[in-house]
Amino acid sequence: MVKQLRCNLKDQSIDIGDEWQLVKEFPKQIFDRLPALKPVALETAKECGEVAAYDSVWDRATGKKPKPVKHFEGHSLAEESIYEDSTMMELMEQNVADIYTTDAVAAVLMCSTKSNYSWDIEIKKFDGNIFIDKRQDEPDNILNNTTVCETSLDHQPYDDTSINGIKSLWKEAQKINNTW
Repeated sequence: MVKQLRCNLKDQSIDIGDEWQLVKEFPKQIFDRLPALKPVALETAKECGEVAAYDSVWDRATGKKPKPVKHFEGHSLAEESIYEDSTMMELMEQNVADIYTTDAVAAVLMCSTKSNYSWDIEIKKFDGNIFIDKRQDEPDNILNNTTVCETSLDHQPYDDTSINGIKSLWKEAQKINNTW
């Protein structure tokens, strides 16, 4: 029998100890009722990277007229933590901000109330700065993969050997995302 999961793909990664002191508890309902905040314009700390031109041939690709995807050579940026990113390290050394995180972790936090998957992050405070990053020692951390069926109402099989298992689909989606 294949294990069927709806939301949480794993239990919490750290067990809460009896000796831990509760500082503050935030029920999900509080986040659901937060008012919409208006963005504030800030200075750009640094502009990095580039965006390749879009190939309009993809607009005409269908199941009957497929377009082959070229294999991606390189490493996946989704696997990089803030401590492995040379630009983030440079910004940390310059003390440009109070909070440091990656785009993937920020997106997960912003969408946390609607997420179907559990995710594993670390929040560290040092010298008045806050560092939010994914947990590095978790190979199945959702932040190392591109999600699939995030808003699906159907149960997805959590079976590593199945071609339609969540882990297999994560890997395939990550390869396609990198190539794209």
